[in-house]
Amino acid sequence: MATSLSHVGRQLARKVLIFQTIVSIVSAVIFTLLAGKNSGISAALGGVSCLIPAFIFAHFAFKYAGATQNKLVVQSFSKGNKLKFFMTIILFALALKWSEIQFLPLIVTYIITVAAQWPIIIFLHRVDKLT
Repeated sequence: MATSLSHVGRQLARKVLIFQTIVSIVSAVIFTLLAGKNSGISAALGGVSCLIPAFIFAHFAFKYAGATQNKLVVQSFSKGNKLKFFMTIILFALALKWSEIQFLPLIVTYIITVAAQWPIIIFLHRVDKLT
C-alpha cells in the first residue's frame, strides 16, 4: 500500500511538473513574440526558477511512503521544502545578475508557472473521480 501511495504521488507530481513546464515554455514564447528575445529569455529564466526547485521538492517529497517510515517521510519532505526555497533564491539571484534581464517577464512567468499547479491538480482530481 505504501508503495502504491508513493507511486500515485510520484505520478501526480510528474503530471503537474509536465504541465508547469508547458506553461513556462508557452509563456516564454509569448513574451518572445510580443516583446523580443530578451523578454523571452527573461521569461524562460522565470520558468526555470520555478521548475528546478519544484523537481527537487518532488524528488524529496515522494522519496518515502508509509506509516512505518513516517519519520523519514517528514524529514524528506522538510529537506525538499528547504532545498526548494534556497534553490529558488539562488536561481533568482543568478537570473537578476544578468545585465539584460527584464524583471516583468521573469516574475510574471514565475508566478504563472507556480500558479499552474493548482488548476492541473484540481483537474486531475476530478478526472480520477470520474474513473
